Amino acid sequence: MVKSKSEKVFDAANIVLMIVLTVVFVVPILLIVSASFTSARALTKYGYSLIIREFSWSSYSYIFLASDIFVRSLFNSVFMTVLATCGMVFTTSLYAYSLTRKQLKFKKLFSIFVVIPMLFAGGTIPYYLVVNDLHLMNTQWAIIIPFSVNAWNILLVRNFFSGIPESLTEAAQLEGANNMQVLFYVVIPGGFPIIATIILYSAVGVWNDWFHASLFLDSSHKNLWPVQAVVRQLQTDFESLVGSVGGGSSLGLNSEGIKSAAIVLSTLPIVLVYPFLQKFFINGSFAGAVKE
Repeated sequence: MVKSKSEKVFDAANIVLMIVLTVVFVVPILLIVSASFTSARALTKYGYSLIIREFSWSSYSYIFLASDIFVRSLFNSVFMTVLATCGMVFTTSLYAYSLTRKQLKFKKLFSIFVVIPMLFAGGTIPYYLVVNDLHLMNTQWAIIIPFSVNAWNILLVRNFFSGIPESLTEAAQLEGANNMQVLFYVVIPGGFPIIATIILYSAVGVWNDWFHASLFLDSSHKNLWPVQAVVRQLQTDFESLVGSVGGGSSLGLNSEGIKSAAIVLSTLPIVLVYPFLQKFFINGSFAGAVKE
């Protein structure tokens, strides 16, 4: 099929746009990775570069050896991310599945309860007061529990679950399955693309969160800090160290190199997990877009 002139122009514009976007998104990542493996002397002299001018492990050595809480913070982030994500999948699936049942009484009312938090957020102060009243201050549960419920995910999963044929759930019920068994053995496996999507959304949100840690975990509980909070603290500690010795170069370290190494280490787990969920993420992102 011969393309018209306008179609060729459109295809060419798409190619140019994709190249530009690739450069915009990929180049900063490559610069950060390169800086994390560059020596302090070369980084001070040449700045950020796509080429590693002088290879060095010094930034990573500082993070793992000089910061005794960084490795622990990685485990803290994994712990909080896994628990919050599992809780979010359970509560979201349970609520969303309930909203798809015809026999559920007051279904519209429960749907309104989901929409209200999306339109009228309570804000930080009420959030803080509730956490304090529940005696969750300086505990990881102050971060895990709020991330275990998400109104937007409930609506997203409900739309996907609504597309699962009722004949499947009815057949399971005829075989003697109760509602919970239907949910976990029929509905969730059938809705795995959308489940994988919200898992990725939730995991990235919890992993990258530092605000709630700074709000609910004080400096006397650094052993509970997630990795993003520690990354921020590392930069502050290094600047204090540089001020006390009169310069980072004398230590063989550079603040930008340490910051880059911390970014690489803190984002690596998400980067490694994403390829395994990519196919489901793409399918789930378009959930409910087309009705057959």
